Amino acid sequence: MERRPLPVTLIAGYFWLFSAVISGVLFWQIATHQIHGAWTEKVIVLTGCFLLAVLPGVLGVGLWVLDNAARIGAIIFALLHAISEAAFLSHVHMPSRTFTWFRILLDAAIILALVSPQVRAAFRWKPAEFSIREAK
Repeated sequence: MERRPLPVTLIAGYFWLFSAVISGVLFWQIATHQIHGAWTEKVIVLTGCFLLAVLPGVLGVGLWVLDNAARIGAIIFALLHAISEAAFLSHVHMPSRTFTWFRILLDAAIILALVSPQVRAAFRWKPAEFSIREAK
């Protein structure tokens, strides 16, 4: 396996942290009873929320092992995240426009890093050589 480029290592770490923070917030809201409603309604919604919260972590593992599908998935995830943040800019009661712009720029930097030639070369498929004969 080739050496992992530094941008891939940083992006994988960011995705793991992102996933841990979102999952932690969900667990905290469940533990402190901040989510109200009947359990029949909560189970379906929380299952979807946890699947979305774990997705960046799974993409981070895929990036760590240099899986090209994870690279493409991370590009799509970053693009969708940037679009949702851009839509959030039109919200009237927004806590911090600066932080939202920072996250949009961070998503753009992730996309640019993952489509760079150096990173794409690290994700290139390499055939493995197998032989049923004994090596001499």
